[in-house]
Amino acid sequence: MAKKDTCCAVEPDHDWRAESDMRTLAEAEEIKRDSKRHKAALAKAAAKIKDLQTLQPSEKK
Repeated sequence: MAKKDTCCAVEPDHDWRAESDMRTLAEAEEIKRDSKRHKAALAKAAAKIKDLQTLQPSEKK
């Protein structure tokens, strides 16, 4: 009996995640190629990081 090749097998219940991740990666590549869209996304990310940092309690010295 031949061994089943499992080097690249994806569990059926995780197949949906692989599909979603594949679409996310494809969309990220589209965004990177569009300089205006990429710049806007980076600006939004920076603003979000700044907002989240204001929620962190300041360290007591």
